[in-house]
Amino acid sequence: MIKSKRVLRFYFKAEELNSVLDNLILAAACRSAEEYAGEEYAIKILGLISAKDELAALWQRLNGVITNLSPAEQGILKSYALLRCGIRRLGAEKQREIRRAVIKFSRHARGVERCAEGLRLVGEYYCFL
Repeated sequence: MIKSKRVLRFYFKAEELNSVLDNLILAAACRSAEEYAGEEYAIKILGLISAKDELAALWQRLNGVITNLSPAEQGILKSYALLRCGIRRLGAEKQREIRRAVIKFSRHARGVERCAEGLRLVGEYYCFL
């Protein structure tokens, strides 16, 4: 079972996460030039590049699902993903719209669980979103 809000937040903020990973790669590269432990930093850089590849594959799969939804549903999902709190504070109609859109997204996104490594990485890097 995927955590819809977490995955949606990743989808809509993927560029920011990509930028953070680029900065981590650059920092590791700069640190490797300062110290003699270049091999350790090379392994870290390769791990970050691998994470970027997995996250890109997950984003592509999510993009295939989300682009098939209507623009209104996409807007609802984006506003839900970027909320800092739950939906209980919202009005009943807005809650209903969000629940409908999330259920529709979840039904269409069942194949996303095949990207298990990407989903694990979303959890690992979620603090940057």
